[in-house]
Amino acid sequence: MMKAVIFDFNGTLFFDTCFHLEAWSKIYKELCNEDNQELDPSLFCGQHNGGLISKIAPGLTKEERKEVSVRKESYYRDICSKNLEKVHLVAGAEELFSELKEQKIPYALATASIIDNVDFYFRTFHLERWFDREMCVYDDGVYVNKGEMHLEAARRLGTAFSECIVIEDSIGAIRYAKENGAGKVIGIGSNPIHPELIRAGATHCICDFTEFQHAWLRN
Repeated sequence: MMKAVIFDFNGTLFFDTCFHLEAWSKIYKELCNEDNQELDPSLFCGQHNGGLISKIAPGLTKEERKEVSVRKESYYRDICSKNLEKVHLVAGAEELFSELKEQKIPYALATASIIDNVDFYFRTFHLERWFDREMCVYDDGVYVNKGEMHLEAARRLGTAFSECIVIEDSIGAIRYAKENGAGKVIGIGSNPIHPELIRAGATHCICDFTEFQHAWLRN
């Protein structure tokens, strides 16, 4: 039986790629003075802001990268606030949280978001109904990659990583989970990308949480 579940947030519990891309487009325009550059969404999934900003503008100092990161996330939150009709948890997520609570299966967030975004999510989605804020792993500058965040989440849950289900949307994060020995890796996204997620190491793929098989928790 799987003993714990580790959830990513962006692109997993909240389909917000379009909001992030809009914010990154503004940052790209500011840093590179290019208006019409089309950004590849895959470049911005599951990565730390600092690494992305270094690719866009390699000449920036650490402090300058931090300032750009804070500005980008401020743009992102502003965009979300202006599109509240699209700001909701993915279908089936709340039902899954209820099922996990009923079965007394612990779970936690491991997100590449910074603290300001995590606070925004708790306020906007009222996540305190389902998540222990202190158990949430986020980008505080300590973790080298998403794989380290997964392992820290398992440690906080008091569960061996081999007994955890990890739910992710990005290829890179799925690879880390697979390489680190997660018990199961569930990829989430539209049907066309499922083969890619499977190749990256996903055990199963879903489009949203209405497709989550509760038998996966038992097997």
